[in-house]
Amino acid sequence: MAATRLLWGKYFQYDRDGEAALLDPVALNSCYLDRREVTDLSAVSPTATHDALAELGFTPDGPAADRREALRNLVLDPTPHRISGLRIVLTDRCNMACTYCFVDTNSGKPDMTEEELAEGLRYLFEENAGQDEVSIQWFGGEPTIRFDLMQYGDELADRLAVEHQVKRVRRTVVTNGARLTDEALNHFIRYEYGVGISIDGPPDINSANRLLLGGQPADTRIRGNVQRLVGADELHVGCNLTPTAANIGRLAETVAWIIDTLGLKFIYVNTPIPTGGRWRVNGRDLARELYEARLVALSKGGLLFSVLDRAFQALDTRRPMLFDHMQGDGTLNAAYLPGKRVSLCDINFTEPDFLFTLNELRHHPEVLGTVTKRIAPIPACGDCPALAICGGPSRNEQLLIGGDTPDPEMCAFYTETVEIALWDNTGVQ
Repeated sequence: MAATRLLWGKYFQYDRDGEAALLDPVALNSCYLDRREVTDLSAVSPTATHDALAELGFTPDGPAADRREALRNLVLDPTPHRISGLRIVLTDRCNMACTYCFVDTNSGKPDMTEEELAEGLRYLFEENAGQDEVSIQWFGGEPTIRFDLMQYGDELADRLAVEHQVKRVRRTVVTNGARLTDEALNHFIRYEYGVGISIDGPPDINSANRLLLGGQPADTRIRGNVQRLVGADELHVGCNLTPTAANIGRLAETVAWIIDTLGLKFIYVNTPIPTGGRWRVNGRDLARELYEARLVALSKGGLLFSVLDRAFQALDTRRPMLFDHMQGDGTLNAAYLPGKRVSLCDINFTEPDFLFTLNELRHHPEVLGTVTKRIAPIPACGDCPALAICGGPSRNEQLLIGGDTPDPEMCAFYTETVEIALWDNTGVQ
């Protein structure tokens, strides 16, 4: 564990075993100091180390700025330009009853109709006329229960892409993997799907929270279907992994099993969602576990992506990554629901603050700004090394925790990710 202190009241200095890493929490400049340079830095200025740091932008001159104000002065646009992708919720029916699911399943609500699906897709392609790509993600419940709608939608999307001169339609499906017919497999291959299978680990872990409606596990069936999908070269198959009480403490082991046993090389770890108004995990422990799991994945030729990677990417590019509600190109992925409703938060389908009709979006595109979070909402954010990587809770988190004040475990997670990324040398000069 590195000790953290402020250098010249402006930069975070992480000391470890006589070495140090420096971080500018607004500009995201960082550098590494060996033992000799750390000693030289403590000598009377100017020394060779002081001069070298000045060339990199680390200077003792001037007062320590208000970091929150400095971040806002970067004039980063927080408002999405347009909706470029839809998570299409075909049905809330599901063949499983996962204890942590954020969707209310098997409620008896009607499925999406063909007419509703067609109007949503028309809106998506109209908004993206002439663009390089739009994305469609089939979602539920279990979306393959309405495979007929997926077929209809994919065929219509191809026609709309030609009509609106959209170069590529990127298709994905999020599934529990327990249902896979030959017809569905052939369809996925034809359209070169990305298939995300929700698996939390080996059977003893997966069955802790993921069981069929009858209460029995489906791991054998799921593993067989995964093998069929992995065997199709045209498909991009990955795993959606949710941190739970069953796999926390075993994430590295879980990732090794997913890669070695299932053959899934891409693993996406879901971000913890506050339940009951708070994070249910230890933030620092989760950050360290994700890093260990990341190294395991890399050592096995795989790739693990999680919120941890925001720190790596921000330090690599020297660009703040504040807006987790937007894609990298400034566009938005939204959820499209039965009843021709759009949720601007694609993981919160019921919050009225996020819900709009297609007509409202067409006539009042400025409402996209309602999903924009308040950056660095409390004074303590200005003293946080993760200021330009976290920026405070998202609008969804703010609603779930009941205010602007970040959950302490969220803060711990992000501050730990910064330290991990610095000492990993990913973002260090």
